[in-house]
Amino acid sequence: MDEDNRDSVEYDLLLADQEEETSVAATNRERFENALLAQGPWGYSEKAIEASKAVKAMNATKTGLYARIPIICKADSCPYSDTCPILPYDLAPEGEKCPIETSRLELLAVEYAQEIDYDNSSWTDKQLLNDLLGYDIMLERCRALMAKEGTPVIEILAGIAENGEEIKQPVVSKAWEAYEKIVKKRNETYQLMMMTRKDNKKSGENDGNNLQAMLVDVINSEDFQDVVPEAK
Repeated sequence: MDEDNRDSVEYDLLLADQEEETSVAATNRERFENALLAQGPWGYSEKAIEASKAVKAMNATKTGLYARIPIICKADSCPYSDTCPILPYDLAPEGEKCPIETSRLELLAVEYAQEIDYDNSSWTDKQLLNDLLGYDIMLERCRALMAKEGTPVIEILAGIAENGEEIKQPVVSKAWEAYEKIVKKRNETYQLMMMTRKDNKKSGENDGNNLQAMLVDVINSEDFQDVVPEAK
């Protein structure tokens, strides 16, 4: 076999190998796509797929985004049981979401939506409102703990004296410290939400001014004057 024929055979073999490799890759891609269709991008089992659908349906509701904010009712074991208004009447639904917090969430969501002109189509609005509601609920929990303590300054054990007496030191309540930090975060989030509205309003005003200026330029242009008949 001369050199030209040998090169031709090697080239044909190379093409065949490439075609086979392409075919194998295409087959693997189809298998991958079929797996995605069957199990989704997360590789879920059938049970997980149904669970995912259920969560998506929950998130599509008005309160779905806030579903993880309320605590689970623990009745007498709740850390806020001392100030729970429904516990003495045997109305605490142990094992379910706290009705005090869920009702508070629903009320706050409506009030915020009315006050800040909430845009339900805006993902930013949804996230900021979710943060605000979470902070408000945490503030209520801090208030419950502070009501239980009765004072923002409490005494903690600092040590034991030589005679065995306890040495106590007055400190600011952890509930009060948490309350102050949460108030600051809540106010920062509220200001951020209001600033986004100011920016949008300013942007809209600028767009209107720019459009008006463009119309004036067009009307005053020579081309426009040529096609508009003079008033008689």
